[in-house]
Amino acid sequence: MKWWASVSAMELRKILAYRSDFWVTFLGQTFIQLFIARALWQNIFETRGTHQMEGLTLDTMTLYYLIVPLGMKMLSGENMGFISREIYDGTFNRYLIYPLSVFQYKAITYLTHSLFYGCQLILLYCLYHLFFVDGTLGNPLNVLSGVCFFLLSSTLYLMMAIMVELLALWADNIWSLMVMLRFFTSFFGGGFIPLIFFPLWSLAILKWTPFPYIVGLPIRMTMGLATANEILLGTGVIIIWSLILIFVIKFIWSKGQKRYSGVGI
Repeated sequence: MKWWASVSAMELRKILAYRSDFWVTFLGQTFIQLFIARALWQNIFETRGTHQMEGLTLDTMTLYYLIVPLGMKMLSGENMGFISREIYDGTFNRYLIYPLSVFQYKAITYLTHSLFYGCQLILLYCLYHLFFVDGTLGNPLNVLSGVCFFLLSSTLYLMMAIMVELLALWADNIWSLMVMLRFFTSFFGGGFIPLIFFPLWSLAILKWTPFPYIVGLPIRMTMGLATANEILLGTGVIIIWSLILIFVIKFIWSKGQKRYSGVGI
């Protein structure tokens, strides 16, 4: 078996080790967030006395906020501290003697989590259409393209997370920086409020950043609202930012190795 398949299988066993905890977390977080979001937007629609805002109906907003929590889980992968914890306790040493790059290993484990949550997204998308919309499984092309783009987005978010996590080679605590990264990604990506409600001047600035393309765009693709031009632009921006971050990570790692003692804190 290829090394990456072995690593991925090991991560899947970890994810499914505590099944009850997994399902409570999965269903609880998803539906609680969905219930709160729907109640909030239903009140907004009723207050405004309209059935549509910026081309979005209440049902469309419900689907949007069904996708958001799972999409963010796909981006967050192993969640915060997936490198810094091991730097602080000294267990990062093991990766330095593995016959592969630490970043290759972390990328496989990270994307395994993302793919697993992508399967959950497909499942909930189909159940939503089956029981609450039209009695069908929805458009499989939309949800598959959305999940695939979320996986592409996850690689870029992984690079941003690695860049921040490696700062643990200098700083005693980088947890707040990771919280800021998640907040900026969710807010400026459209995880809190759809980007269509943002002022035009802010969208003109955000289009040069990776955030709208790693959250808002894959959500719109899953909902079948994205255009071909949006997808091409988003793919190009993600590739450009990925190349930039690769060089930044290499620079940080080349400097950080000289400071790593391997004894933990």
